Amino acid sequence: MSDATPYDPRPKIESLDVIVQTVLAEIKSRGNAPELPTGLPMLDEAIWGLHRSEITVIAARTGEGKSSLAIQIASNLSQAHKRVLFLSLEMTREQVAERLLIQLTQMDAWAVRRGQGVEELLARLAPLDGFFKALQLRLVDGTGRTTEQVRHLLQQMEEVAGGVPDVLVVDFVQLATSTEAKPKQEVIEDYLGMLKELAMRYRMAVLVLAQLNREATKSPKSRPKLEHLKSSGSIEELADCVLMCWWEELGTEERPAGYKYWILVEKQRSGPVGAQIPVRFKPETLTFESVEPVVSPWQAAAGSVEDSRAGRDD
Repeated sequence: MSDATPYDPRPKIESLDVIVQTVLAEIKSRGNAPELPTGLPMLDEAIWGLHRSEITVIAARTGEGKSSLAIQIASNLSQAHKRVLFLSLEMTREQVAERLLIQLTQMDAWAVRRGQGVEELLARLAPLDGFFKALQLRLVDGTGRTTEQVRHLLQQMEEVAGGVPDVLVVDFVQLATSTEAKPKQEVIEDYLGMLKELAMRYRMAVLVLAQLNREATKSPKSRPKLEHLKSSGSIEELADCVLMCWWEELGTEERPAGYKYWILVEKQRSGPVGAQIPVRFKPETLTFESVEPVVSPWQAAAGSVEDSRAGRDD
């Protein structure tokens, strides 16, 4: 069941006392766990999950797992009985569903792509009979690149699918277009502004994926920053929370020593920033796992990433 409030087009002009009572009632309803958890405990501790009426951005270089992370979060939320709409501007819904199957069964993605292990895949899916029918997860492709298409899609869900989602996922924002001739940065600014308006209107959380620009890809050792976001001005301003995925390259070019994977909390309007969340990424199953401990903001400020890495489990 969705907790989202149905949209009322009439403006609410209420006294401060009424608003305060509404806020207090909402605060009292909060439990000891996030309402919309990502499923990665250390990340949830750092940002307290996703939040209604807010935009959370996950940014990364091309091919660094942001889509896999978003699919995993969407799956986790739908298993927690939340309504999730996954709007893919990059992949078909069948491609997204295949990645979801890989994550749930922990099959080797490359083997499945080559048509290998089909019997094992089916055997691992057998206990999940009825599982997908029960999930309130909608995968949509072929639309949503313009602000008008997104508005129409949500109207459709409200009228036909029983209500708007608790969480809207958009993969990825740089693929947004416009029916008018506008510079790309202005198109993205309008698109994000529309997402923010809809998030507030329907009290839904919005998770937006974004790519980093070429400056961020010049050196794999360089920690990404907010200015590395493509069309960074509008994304940085309109997002309530910005997370960045970072493959930290270890060793040297002559003697590479693998990678460490971090999720960086670069912006959080209502919480602390600077945390470096260590995670483990399993590319063969497209899955993220939590790794302890988290690097606190004061540790990150006091020393380099290399200094803070001492004693960590690879």
